[in-house]
Amino acid sequence: MILTGLMLVALVIFLAPNIFAFNRGRILRNVALWLAIFLGLAAFYKSFGPGSPHPLFNLPEAMQGMHRAGPAVPLPAPAEKKPEQKNGSVAAPKTATPVTPPKK
Repeated sequence: MILTGLMLVALVIFLAPNIFAFNRGRILRNVALWLAIFLGLAAFYKSFGPGSPHPLFNLPEAMQGMHRAGPAVPLPAPAEKKPEQKNGSVAAPKTATPVTPPKK
């Protein structure tokens, strides 16, 4: 997560001067245009998406449990931890018959 943030900051540092130079004199118009596009898409999804009262499209039956608006599915119980030895390593499982190495 931290590495992703650092890479994003580096990308902005390297690209921002070129973007500002390319958009000189029109930066506010372009920012307003992109903001309007994203807000329009968000409003459309909120009004007509799968979780809205009047959806234009529905999720397939196989994906119903994956959507956050659907019923909550309980997570499986965590697996039991193996007992640790004094030196911190995990104990080997006990076998019913002793294991002998193969002969050369």
